[in-house]
Amino acid sequence: MKKVAVGVIGAGVLGGFHLRKCLANGFVECVGFHDSNARRAQEVSLQLQLPALGVQELLDRCEAVIVAIPCSEHLRVGRICLQQAKHVLMEKPLAASYEEGCELVRLAAEKNLVLHVGHSELFNPAFRQLLAMKPQPRFLEIHRLSAFSHRGTDVSVVLDLMVHDLHLLLRLCDEEPVHANIAATGVAVVSPDIDIANVRIPFPSGCAANLTASRISLKKMRKVRIFQKDNYFSVDLDSRRIDHCFLNRESTEAFPIAVKSHEPEAQDALEAEQKSFIDALGHNDGIFATTGNEALRVLRTTDAIMNKLQEETHTKQ
Repeated sequence: MKKVAVGVIGAGVLGGFHLRKCLANGFVECVGFHDSNARRAQEVSLQLQLPALGVQELLDRCEAVIVAIPCSEHLRVGRICLQQAKHVLMEKPLAASYEEGCELVRLAAEKNLVLHVGHSELFNPAFRQLLAMKPQPRFLEIHRLSAFSHRGTDVSVVLDLMVHDLHLLLRLCDEEPVHANIAATGVAVVSPDIDIANVRIPFPSGCAANLTASRISLKKMRKVRIFQKDNYFSVDLDSRRIDHCFLNRESTEAFPIAVKSHEPEAQDALEAEQKSFIDALGHNDGIFATTGNEALRVLRTTDAIMNKLQEETHTKQ
């Protein structure tokens, strides 16, 4: 397979990781990067021995681009890349709204380009094994808590953190949420936008999910709990462990519950995400990735949540 000429836009923490993965990927020729912060661009260029380029010069050199910049800039930069016929791996979320995401998906389809979205939690080995166990959720409880960081604060915690779990939720539940019946509450604590939010999402089948996301927590947590008939799954995405509790009908115990724990082999999620993108450029249809259309489903739900949060704010005023 011929090496793919790849450029990276954004050389912050995540963009830096992507640059290192590109340099270690035998199927990629990393042609350089762009970062709007001149000082950071110079530091990364010296550190990785890569050229720091203007956006146009970078696009002239590559056939695919990885975009790792603030969400508020995704539409503007993604539009430039797609209009110039570059395949795009856009770090999550695809865009700041469903409407903006639709424009990027439309552009990619018009030009027959690959558009993937970096929902990297999809490649967490614990989540991949959970999918293979084929759960049939009736109720889900999902928590994502992290310490405060200035990264991501150009958007609310819903687009910054909860978007990960909304994506996992939609993979687990093969149906569209009842957006009109979503309930949401959130508070802006240390940034201008919402820093902690709790959301309840119902589905037509009667399944429901309760999600909490916080970027002002003293303790880190990434947990998914799934309840269904005769089964309970507790998934720790940080430690990559699944505890599967299930009814043992052959047991004579008063509480006939059996537990099996699974700790799948560690995998570099970002490396796997990038590999899926490069594979797609070679027309590998069997890839495990998030397409632009799937990312739109997530944005449709984040829009509904943000609308509910705005309604709640107006009601309190």
